[in-house]
Amino acid sequence: MNKPLLLIFANLISISLYAQYVNINLVNCKINDNEQKKIEKLIAYERMFCNEIFETRENITAPVKINLYGKSKDYRLAQKTYNAPTNSAGFYIAAINEAFVYKSSDFISVALHEASHSIFQFNFKNSPKWLNEGLAEFFETLDFDSDGNLYAYPQSGRIKSIKAGIDSKDSERLKNFFRIYSGSFYGHDIDDNYNTAYSVIYFFIKSKRTDLLKKIIKLNTQGSDTEKAIELTFGSFNAFEASYKQFYNLHH
Repeated sequence: MNKPLLLIFANLISISLYAQYVNINLVNCKINDNEQKKIEKLIAYERMFCNEIFETRENITAPVKINLYGKSKDYRLAQKTYNAPTNSAGFYIAAINEAFVYKSSDFISVALHEASHSIFQFNFKNSPKWLNEGLAEFFETLDFDSDGNLYAYPQSGRIKSIKAGIDSKDSERLKNFFRIYSGSFYGHDIDDNYNTAYSVIYFFIKSKRTDLLKKIIKLNTQGSDTEKAIELTFGSFNAFEASYKQFYNLHH
């Protein structure tokens, strides 16, 4: 059984300083004080993480607005208004920098996912989709344990899918994935795209290689495509792929 990934470097005192600039617009619903504070603190960790990988302190003030809907008819109207996917409990509209979330049983996780898009856009507007969605998938797993420690639980279903396909004879599978452009990410094989995006981020964080992820992101921001950025970071794309596959072959 996978143990939760503890995020021990995140000092909760520091998190409290970051727990601002979150505007939750309640539409025919209520949240209690504990839910409000939990959302603010977990989004604060997203800010801290992005400060680290983008080498800045600016994310403390990155604005986040979440429209939270208590009635499905109101949420469906918002989906229709913004031409958003109808099969999800949340979406983000970059043009207005706002997230829209239906208050389902796991609405906090959905809110964390969508809020991360807002923070990420603050840093890297035209980021590769694998990076943007992969981090969003990771951030939605944030929670606090009974002792108040911040952790991220593994998305077991996504990891199981990745492990099942790790021995694929398609030697270009990962390269082709990183070449996906924004629109096609949400088209054919969308579930596999989300699985792979999450698995790449989880690989870097779980194996404590966020310094390498930071380097890849920096190269991305400087204009290198992901394949080239990985080659420059690992020495070759094959070296990255071998390390990624070994990680999941040994993952229990």
